[in-house]
Amino acid sequence: MAESFTTADFHNVVQKQLLAVVFDNLAQSKLDWEQVAPFLEAARQVCRSDIAETGRARIHAVRAEGDSWVEAEEAYIEISVTDRDDGKEWLSETWWLSDIVIAENNRTQVQSCIAALERSLQKLRQWLENGGGLGGVLARPDEAS
Repeated sequence: MAESFTTADFHNVVQKQLLAVVFDNLAQSKLDWEQVAPFLEAARQVCRSDIAETGRARIHAVRAEGDSWVEAEEAYIEISVTDRDDGKEWLSETWWLSDIVIAENNRTQVQSCIAALERSLQKLRQWLENGGGLGGVLARPDEAS
């Protein structure tokens, strides 16, 4: 798994990685900022479009081991983005869920996250008890009452 990130880093990792590559390439070309700025904005627009159209964030419980899948040590989050034109994946990052929660070394925040995860588990168990499947879709956080 990748090294621990703060919550802020986690939300911005895609843009930061891409900007680092763009800045490195532009620095090597010795262009003035006025010449660089349009390229940077164009790169941001491409990334935003790819993320909006093909980006996925998923929680996993299994990992690859050789040619098979085995239970993971714990849940982990994966973010992946593919090019909307050719379908090739250009970003794939994973983090242990616990590493994200403890990254800021804040006991109160960890306790709050544990409580939130317990509420999530309760909703997931309820969804399973209701038969799971397409008829039991959970409300999104912004749609919940």
